[in-house]
Amino acid sequence: MIIDLHMHSNVSDGKLSPADLVRLVHANGVELMALTDHDTMDGVRQASAAAEELGVGFIPGVEISTGWGGRVVHIVGLGVDPDAPGIDAFFSSICTKRDRRGRLIGERFEQLYGIRGAYEGALSLADNKDNLSRTHFARWLMQEGVVKEYQEAFDRFLKTGRPCCVDIDWPGLTEVVDVIHNSGGVAVIAHPGRYSFSESWMLDEFLKAFRDAGGEAIEVCSGSQSRDADVFFADVARRMDFLASSGSDWHAPGTVRPMPGTQPQIPEDLTPVWRIIPRRR
Repeated sequence: MIIDLHMHSNVSDGKLSPADLVRLVHANGVELMALTDHDTMDGVRQASAAAEELGVGFIPGVEISTGWGGRVVHIVGLGVDPDAPGIDAFFSSICTKRDRRGRLIGERFEQLYGIRGAYEGALSLADNKDNLSRTHFARWLMQEGVVKEYQEAFDRFLKTGRPCCVDIDWPGLTEVVDVIHNSGGVAVIAHPGRYSFSESWMLDEFLKAFRDAGGEAIEVCSGSQSRDADVFFADVARRMDFLASSGSDWHAPGTVRPMPGTQPQIPEDLTPVWRIIPRRR
């Protein structure tokens, strides 16, 4: 079965509407999918309806930003009920922080580089004005000719440690896992190979902290980590008894991420996370 349990629509920082994303997924032969927009589930109902119409297995999901060890990590919630009590208020509080960060990023561009209108420009490119992302700033910088490529915007200005990166007081790891569980979902570490832990013991501590918080799964195959990382985290799943997930982390056409469903699939000896998640069809 071809599965993809990590994708984004224009409700966060993707380019396609939730329904159009499902149509692309269906055309690519994906049989089971999850929509995992950043810190919002506003697109889940539209995606679910499109998936039902096309006969694609659908899992409601979300990718939640959290802080651990002085860095930002992402936890995917799969099978999360978008109508669970308190879920809207939780995501609303995060999106308020996202907007505050966006305003501060705009101020840094003006103060440090004399680049005006970055906040307003990024916001104009966000289809969902309540979910402003650094991706929108990167797209605006490309549009304005400040950078030639998307990744250049992060490497020069936006990623951790660069001049226009602004930290957010993200919810803690335990809080995020609790929110996912209290909403009926399963907690999954997104693209674990992307986090720059300088020492191997830090990665081990993070994985243990996630497991101790009740986290159940990791993305052993991800479109936003290397194939060597896929092999490494498959071994981690075996060693630490994690369930396994796989996702393209697809956002938009023409990017380096693989198209939905074309990322590597889960090794046969691992237990897939979707086996413990009720599907919507």
